[in-house]
Amino acid sequence: MAESPIVSSMVVEPPDQGDKKTSWDLFPWKDFPGYTQSQRCASTSSWIWQFGYDIEKSDDDTKRRWVCKVCVDSRRPNPHSAASSGTQNAEIHLWNDHKVCDPSGRRKPPSKAKEKTPSRNIAEMMKLNTRDAREQQIANQIIGRFDRLDFQRLVVSWIINSNSSFRQSEDPYLRAAFEYLNPLVKTTEAHITHNTVRRRILQVVTSYCVRWLEVE
Repeated sequence: MAESPIVSSMVVEPPDQGDKKTSWDLFPWKDFPGYTQSQRCASTSSWIWQFGYDIEKSDDDTKRRWVCKVCVDSRRPNPHSAASSGTQNAEIHLWNDHKVCDPSGRRKPPSKAKEKTPSRNIAEMMKLNTRDAREQQIANQIIGRFDRLDFQRLVVSWIINSNSSFRQSEDPYLRAAFEYLNPLVKTTEAHITHNTVRRRILQVVTSYCVRWLEVE
């Protein structure tokens, strides 16, 4: 299948990663006090990491962020950053601000609907001024207390224990309630589909079967 001429014409090559030291020398650490280069071994397989820096809080490696390399390389004030647990915010920013999309063409640019209503981060939602040290600390504490995988495990457990339909996880009113209680459910893309619920349950069942066979 031929590649879309519209998408291919807008693909931007990843920033040169050859000279890592020079690349990090450009990083505006003053805008991210308390952060260091990420040391935690975590997935950076998404294409967005070709265009981003991976940083973490020096005292808590669960507080990990993606910082736009295109913003940094162009000396843009207040370079865009996003929680590393999701890719949607980074993808929307790269497309809306820099017209950058997946170089491989596997993922298409965000839809126009997303361009009109990009997701806000938790600091914006709570009207926190992250340039103020105290409010920056509050934002980071809120982000650090939410664990995306723990939330998803709780949703799956609730569906199992209540004998609910797997599609209950996609109910718009339930999702709205989750987002009302904690906006990070939305910003970290923590909602799960019925297929995800099914897959998680099968993984648990399979693991128990393996243990049972080992005992036998």
